[in-house]
Amino acid sequence: MKKHLVFLLGCITLCLVGCMGDNQEEPEIIYENPAIYEVNSKIKAEPDNPDLYHMRATLFYDSGLYDEAIADMKKAMSYDSSDVYYRHFLADVYFDSEKEKDALDILQETIDLFPASEPTLLKLSEFQYILEQNDPALATIQQLLETNPENIEGYYMKGKTLMQKGEKSQSIATLKKALELDEKHFDSLLELGTIYSNDKNKAALPYLEKALSLVPSNPDIVFELGRYYFHQKEDEKALDYFRQVVILDQQYTDAHINTGIIYLDKKAFKKAYDIFNIAVETDPIHPPAYYHRGLAASLLGNAEQAKADLQQALDLAPDYEAAKEALVKLE
Repeated sequence: MKKHLVFLLGCITLCLVGCMGDNQEEPEIIYENPAIYEVNSKIKAEPDNPDLYHMRATLFYDSGLYDEAIADMKKAMSYDSSDVYYRHFLADVYFDSEKEKDALDILQETIDLFPASEPTLLKLSEFQYILEQNDPALATIQQLLETNPENIEGYYMKGKTLMQKGEKSQSIATLKKALELDEKHFDSLLELGTIYSNDKNKAALPYLEKALSLVPSNPDIVFELGRYYFHQKEDEKALDYFRQVVILDQQYTDAHINTGIIYLDKKAFKKAYDIFNIAVETDPIHPPAYYHRGLAASLLGNAEQAKADLQQALDLAPDYEAAKEALVKLE
């Protein structure tokens, strides 16, 4: 009898513990962004409002909480799966959280549902371009241009993709087509100017100057003008443009690097080293910054610092051939 009583008491105890566990509230999650709490309250009041889930997903996304953002967007789409903007935002979250396949899949699904959605076709081509899926990107752009033969952004993306694929002449022709449709299309002007500048072709200058006239405070175009004059061996003009870039954006690492390279050529090794040091500070995971600081350190006679920097460049980019060769020379 006593054994049965003990057993019964044990069961009662377990039941009580279980019930207590069921009644315990889950600990509240602490978020850095107070706006999330405001949206939480709104969702409690309107749990069937998809816009509120999208609003909270945006806040999660901005806070780097990608899984939470994805969950909220799926919830929003469970109420309204036809909203293309919801789908685009979910694709962005997937892509930035390194779930590239999911990003491509949701965009392709959207195109299947809405074949004439130009923004979706353009977005898919951009993602494919970033992932260097050049042929699929070109196929997507072709579908876009068949939908709208005067889609300027489509020609721009086609030009960029052709260039990435190594088809330079076709790329140039396509970008010029974009400019025929809109002579003030900034991105096409910048892209054409950059292509010509890389070839040290003076045809770059009109495109770059026109782009600058459209957006004088854009650091990218100012930087490309600096590179143009650097390629033309006009160092003082190049330095002036690189200085302007840094005024516009102190964190513009490549402007610091290019400035340092000019000072290396001038044999002002200490000044070059100091500038490359700034480049490393602005972007501590940029291999060329370490590579060039290593070169400057070597020329200053600091072999140990040079080796450390060159090795750091290789740690970040194991296939960095110039760093490999420079390091071998120091061994």
